[in-house]
Amino acid sequence: MTVLDTPQLATELKKIKAQYPGLLEGFDEEGLRNTLVHAAGEKLSSVAESSARTIGQQIATIRKSVADFDSIIERMQVVDQSVKDIDNSIGTVVREAKGSSDELELVSERMKVLEEHFQEIDGLVRSVNEIADQTHLLSLNATIEAARAGEAGRGFAVVASEVKELANTTKETNQEVQETLDRIAEAVTTLSESVEQSVKKMEHSIAAVEVARQSASTIGIETSQFGHRLSSSLELFRELDCTSSVVENEVKEIDTIGRTFFYLIELMDKTVFKNLVNPLERLLPLVEKSEFRAPERFSRVEPEYVLKSDDILISATDTKGRITFANNTFYEVAEYEPGTLVGEPHNVIRHPDMPKAAFADLWAVIEAGNLWQGYVANRSRLGRLYWVKANVFPCFEGNNIVGYISIRTKPEPEMIKKAVEAYRLVV
Repeated sequence: MTVLDTPQLATELKKIKAQYPGLLEGFDEEGLRNTLVHAAGEKLSSVAESSARTIGQQIATIRKSVADFDSIIERMQVVDQSVKDIDNSIGTVVREAKGSSDELELVSERMKVLEEHFQEIDGLVRSVNEIADQTHLLSLNATIEAARAGEAGRGFAVVASEVKELANTTKETNQEVQETLDRIAEAVTTLSESVEQSVKKMEHSIAAVEVARQSASTIGIETSQFGHRLSSSLELFRELDCTSSVVENEVKEIDTIGRTFFYLIELMDKTVFKNLVNPLERLLPLVEKSEFRAPERFSRVEPEYVLKSDDILISATDTKGRITFANNTFYEVAEYEPGTLVGEPHNVIRHPDMPKAAFADLWAVIEAGNLWQGYVANRSRLGRLYWVKANVFPCFEGNNIVGYISIRTKPEPEMIKKAVEAYRLVV
């Protein structure tokens, strides 16, 4: 048996009284029941508040995790873009280096051709040297023959002398050409070797850059895969975050129910549940005196939602009628996103055909510290009509009203008809 099983407790007490006359004489059953209800209410309120605080902290942690995941993914995207930039830059370097390597190889091939040409020129120079040597020998022989011929060979001797001089000049010039060609050949050989070494180094550099490119590509792939895994995890957290909003509102509902129980106990102490009058009966004198008629009220064709028997709409407001909380069923029936009506006036869902007199009666009752019951037509965000049976009561903390709580359930169809008839006759 729990502390809320007061009817069973009262039954047990009656049995004990019957079995042991006089034992419990003077025992205050009603006082005990009230004490237990008070204790249960305080405990429920305490547990609800504690649960709301704990789950609120957990939801805050989930939302913080989502924010952290978002930040990590943003940074991963920066890394991924940087890797792509590096890959593009390395690709450019590889292409340019490959082009330079191709050009160097072409230069190397041309240098080899040039060396071959120098070898051919060297051969020609050697041939010219041999011709010069032979010419020099012929001129020497001609000089000897001219000396033997005496006066008759004088002209021939002059020619032989000129030929000899030409051969010497050719020999000297050819020697200079040979020396120049030797220097050029040496320079060409050195340059060719340098080019070959440059080609080899360039090939090594290209290979190293290619390895770096592969590494960057691998980093990019790993980063991308890690990013995808993070994105998948983030989606799970987002789903959890979405459901956490519903859970958060449900926890607030538990907290509100706990506070409602507490406030109801306060109202019980003030005996506001006694002598409750149906608001339609309370409006009867006004209806009877009224000459106002509005037969068009609630006559238009409009979509309507009929509350299910287990639909319980709970909302809380401050003393000005601004919504401080509404449960998920409230938002679902009113067709608003959970939490979006906090801070809005409660009459945001009021149907335009509802008479002002009904709400004037409501405020007069609850501001006096009493519970109000009535039938109210509301209109959802998307324009559908729905009727509720409303129970609105003030929330006391000590002797001060700190707000109001409304609990709405499915109304009886016959009472809706009576309410429509009454509401067409009052302003």
